[in-house]
Amino acid sequence: MERCRDIYTRIITQGRETIESFVADRRAEELFLDFKRSSNNGSDPRLSDNDRKNLAKAISGFGNSEGGVIVWGIDCSLDKDRADVAKAIIALENPKRFASLLQGAISGCTVPPHAGVENHIIEIEGGKGFVVTLIPKSNSAPHQMLPNKQYYIRAGSDFVPTPHDVLAGMFGRRPQPHVYHHFLLSEAELKRDTLNVSLGIAVHNEGPGIASDIFVICLLRELPGPNCTMRFAPHDKTNWTGGMELGRQINLISAPGYRLPPGAMAQPLAVHLSLAPPFEHDLKISGSAGSGQSQKYEFSIGSTASNIEQEYNDFIGFSRKNSFKENQKHEIASSILGVSNASTGT
Repeated sequence: MERCRDIYTRIITQGRETIESFVADRRAEELFLDFKRSSNNGSDPRLSDNDRKNLAKAISGFGNSEGGVIVWGIDCSLDKDRADVAKAIIALENPKRFASLLQGAISGCTVPPHAGVENHIIEIEGGKGFVVTLIPKSNSAPHQMLPNKQYYIRAGSDFVPTPHDVLAGMFGRRPQPHVYHHFLLSEAELKRDTLNVSLGIAVHNEGPGIASDIFVICLLRELPGPNCTMRFAPHDKTNWTGGMELGRQINLISAPGYRLPPGAMAQPLAVHLSLAPPFEHDLKISGSAGSGQSQKYEFSIGSTASNIEQEYNDFIGFSRKNSFKENQKHEIASSILGVSNASTGT
């Protein structure tokens, strides 16, 4: 997981507790984390010029670097070591409206716009709260801040203007791919007393460059019970090579000369699960995907033994009554694998 997304996930998961710990611990701003106090404490119906400027500079700086997170509602100041540290909580008066104003301003902050920016609201008593802004590393970089037409990068705890030679060195190379995993989920099927679920593991190139040396790794960590099995099924043995380890892990890499163009997707692997009681353990499957020119993305899927047992019993009941609703077989498969955003496929 990207460092900035890891920070973002931790903050929104733990909420107020993490934000208060920043102040209590005098947490310093760093490469991936920035604190901001709104110039009007989020009380006005429009985004102030100063807040818009800070947002635009951060989108350019974090987007042109390795990404980062802004926590709006914290005042920071220099400590004895000249580092900007979280000094006090200055909660936003209306965090919902402030988040909406930030969201509306994003597209006009940089050229080109950064499509990956996210905002999350953390509310506290009295309707006040905080907004956490995630600005991931951008595949469309470099981003030029508007309206002053300046490029920024993140250096330490600051956003610094980027000289032309540095910018040319960073982005004057060939466009890079951005390869990550994608799931294709089939409907669950019942054969005798065994529930079968199949999952296609695909790779998608979202970046502007052509990808090669693409890889997919999948590992079975735990099966729910003694009557459950999992089988790997490589789809394309001509363009993908690799090996199996003890039937529990498969490693695939694209053959020399195989390339994935921008916007394209390929499915090198399918996973077939057969599930039957008793369900004594959780289902745990993990893996990773990427390419030789882009970072590795990791995934972890599965479900608890109790949830699998419930979905199994529900499927049996619906089958006997022939009372499945639309997409229900797909939803049961999704719940068993813990894959809520999978596309329907085979």
